[in-house]
Amino acid sequence: MPVTGTHSLMTAMFLVAIAQPLAKGSNEHLSTLFISISFLFFMLRMRVTDEFKDAHHDSSNYPNRPVQRGIITKRQLVAIGVISLLVELTAVLLAGSIQSNQMSAIYYLLILGYSVLTGFEFFMADYLEQHFNLYFILHQAIFILYPLWVFNIFGTGFSLTVLVASLIFVLFMASMEIMRKYELRYNPSGEVVMDTYLAVWGSAAFWLMFVISVFGPIALAMYFSSSWLYVIAGTAFALLLAFRKKNDAVRGIVAISFIATSLVIYFS
Repeated sequence: MPVTGTHSLMTAMFLVAIAQPLAKGSNEHLSTLFISISFLFFMLRMRVTDEFKDAHHDSSNYPNRPVQRGIITKRQLVAIGVISLLVELTAVLLAGSIQSNQMSAIYYLLILGYSVLTGFEFFMADYLEQHFNLYFILHQAIFILYPLWVFNIFGTGFSLTVLVASLIFVLFMASMEIMRKYELRYNPSGEVVMDTYLAVWGSAAFWLMFVISVFGPIALAMYFSSSWLYVIAGTAFALLLAFRKKNDAVRGIVAISFIATSLVIYFS
């Protein structure tokens, strides 16, 4: 939970940072808090959904997980999912209310609706199971909707700057997702399970994270006047190349790069 909480807060800070230059709102810190809470419980709700839709796969390959061992029951999962949804939506309403923009919650319905589609695997689960890259793209596309919601909260005007910054946000979210599953997992027979980015993409997974972690901060430096973004980019460049063969180190460097970038642009 601490890791997920940090990810949620940094995601909210990133979104608010790119919304603020052309925004009409104020009191952004409190709104940032509620945006981060909504994102935290969004992710928790999605993990609950994953437990149901991946139940057969996990039972076959990961029988020692809590749900498969019966430590967490399906009824408990449903309860966690319902509570998460209620907290998520409450935080969404509060984030908009602070900016006197309760109607911004309507934009969040797009995120909610898209998350339901991901839960049903876009009604083509068998097809997506055979097309890993398409699965990844469709699930990551939900993050295109997050800037739209946050921009509406703050009344952010459209500009090329906002468009480019939004694209960088989506790329960082992709990098964080790759980082989350940048490992090799094994089934009870000792075989590699082809359900992680490292297993399926091999070295391409590393280079995708490398490009985003290095060039993302550099691109943002064009809009945020902070030399620290170049420091982050240079540090990520050096450390990722130095520790390329150490998966846990790579994951840590990618995560810290995202955290540092979010903090710098938020407080710039």
